[in-house]
Amino acid sequence: MNNKVLFSLFFVSVALIIFSSLVIVFPNHAIAAGKYTIDPKINIKKLNNPQKLKVVAYSNGENKTKYLTGNDLKSNTATVSFQFNKKNNLVTAVQRDEYAVCAYDLNAQTNEMKSYSCIEGNLENPTGKNPVKIGSGPVITLSTGPFKHVNGPEIKSPTIMVWIENLAGKKHLKDIKAVAMIKGEFKSKIIDAQKLLEKSKDNIIKVPLVFDKNPEIGPIQNGDYFFACVSANVLKPVEGNECEHREISHTGRVFNLVARHD
Repeated sequence: MNNKVLFSLFFVSVALIIFSSLVIVFPNHAIAAGKYTIDPKINIKKLNNPQKLKVVAYSNGENKTKYLTGNDLKSNTATVSFQFNKKNNLVTAVQRDEYAVCAYDLNAQTNEMKSYSCIEGNLENPTGKNPVKIGSGPVITLSTGPFKHVNGPEIKSPTIMVWIENLAGKKHLKDIKAVAMIKGEFKSKIIDAQKLLEKSKDNIIKVPLVFDKNPEIGPIQNGDYFFACVSANVLKPVEGNECEHREISHTGRVFNLVARHD
């Protein structure tokens, strides 16, 4: 019996040593089982002595927020990592699922936004790290490029109307999560897609998400960036997570965004 106990302890010790060595040798793969990360590398070289960044991310039905201050902002780039569950009650992440990330440069005293940079991305590694660059490069379809300022008129209590198209004929249509983000704030709702589709005259589901309070980083303005995403396994075989984005371009109260159109 003593020999068996000693052997078991020896086996466990060896296993722990091997695992620790793998983590050291392969740090990029040292992520908990069933998790993955989105890892923004934010170019802050052109910002004027940044003191505080608010960084938000949405992926696979989850939204995350982190703040960077002090030593986080001492070099030309700031880095942050967001960890997400690969699987939840609504959706399982797969390669090419869409996600969105925004970084906001804030006034450290007033906490108001000075500028922002955002990107919409495609998940490349649903079991590991997914690096993404923000605040650099040109303005392209999925990226706002360098940090940009907003000085348009204020928009009071806007509604982001999230459109979900092309669901007709889907079998076993169930819950879908719709989420919208503007100025660092999230609003979301889980809808009974089958019931809403039955009531629709054009096979389009429209989910209103109302932002009735001023964000912590300042009022919503013309020129602000917003995105909307929908998440559910029933959206496949395209993506289980689909996102779209836009900038506010008028002073109305309702902003339509087709988050799912494939």
